[in-house]
Amino acid sequence: MAVNDTKVLHIINNLGSGGAEKLIEDTLPILNKKEGVEVELLLLTDKNNVFLESLKKQGIKINVIGTDNIYSPTNIFSIRKFIKNNDFDIIHAHLFPTIYWTALAAKSFFNRGFKLVATEHNTHNNRREHIIFQPIDKFIYREFDKLISISQKTEANLLDWLEVKKNSKFTVVENGIDTQKFNEAESYSKKEMCSIFNEDNIFITMVGRFSKQKDQKTLIRAMEKLDDNFHLFLVGEGQLLEEHKKYVENLNLDNKVHFLGFRNDVDRILKTSDIVVLSSNWEGFGLAAVEGMAAGKPVIASDVSGLREVVKGAGLLFEQGNEEELAEIISKLISDKKYYKLISQKCLNKSKIYDIQNMCEQLLHLYKR
Repeated sequence: MAVNDTKVLHIINNLGSGGAEKLIEDTLPILNKKEGVEVELLLLTDKNNVFLESLKKQGIKINVIGTDNIYSPTNIFSIRKFIKNNDFDIIHAHLFPTIYWTALAAKSFFNRGFKLVATEHNTHNNRREHIIFQPIDKFIYREFDKLISISQKTEANLLDWLEVKKNSKFTVVENGIDTQKFNEAESYSKKEMCSIFNEDNIFITMVGRFSKQKDQKTLIRAMEKLDDNFHLFLVGEGQLLEEHKKYVENLNLDNKVHFLGFRNDVDRILKTSDIVVLSSNWEGFGLAAVEGMAAGKPVIASDVSGLREVVKGAGLLFEQGNEEELAEIISKLISDKKYYKLISQKCLNKSKIYDIQNMCEQLLHLYKR
């Protein structure tokens, strides 16, 4: 580390299979290679850290508090101790409850020598469904020197929730992905996905954890309206995984809907797919949609904040929760090859503006400023 390097600590709950965690995996190695910056990572827990080994192999220094409960206020003292024992210029927090604990830990410093940054990753969260959290959030977010939102709509919703006007404390840095990785990924043969398939089968893929936010059930219901040549691959894990498996079983769709769990080869799976869908109830940005576009596939997404801004003008939007409209869009894409090719190319073209190198340059500029 050079004497004048900016030393940045990112803090997050863990490295589970969510979009924010994947963003940490993608951005930290790039930032760490930039001249004038050194990056470390602090995790609250060593559980469910699916991206841990990947980051270690890329030279990221990873520290773990090792808590059994990420929601325990004792994490405040652990974070404070870690910050006190190290010399960081910037502390960058992600997700609830890490944002809470980091803000409170920083508040305990009488004369702190670091700047405090947080990234808002979603247009909506469960706290905003309960007004009691509003004054708490106002208190917590007031502690940060800079609040980064991953989209314009994410920022607008945050400002509305905090009941403040836009000022220099707030900024937008849109998410990014390694577009080249997805564009140049090697596809599987469809038989490689499963020996019962052939090249005439139509593969639809959705990548996302099984949670209230993602709404895979609408996409599953759409599969009822498509013939048996269509197969759906659901990539991801989450608390509602077993509930969704039961849902598929009750609809007698076991032969058409396939659960792949967490995968390290998402780029190849998307490249093998014919259509990529994201049927979320809400999104901060819709990273999985950009990945599908970068793979050169037509992307269909629910017409909600965080997805609309990313997909509109390239991919196709359907009314959230409307499985009939979704099934119709899928059918039209497959039946009209010229239309399919047009939407695919528009998606590929738009994905280029979301390259992760652009995002990292913006973060680096923000850190140094």
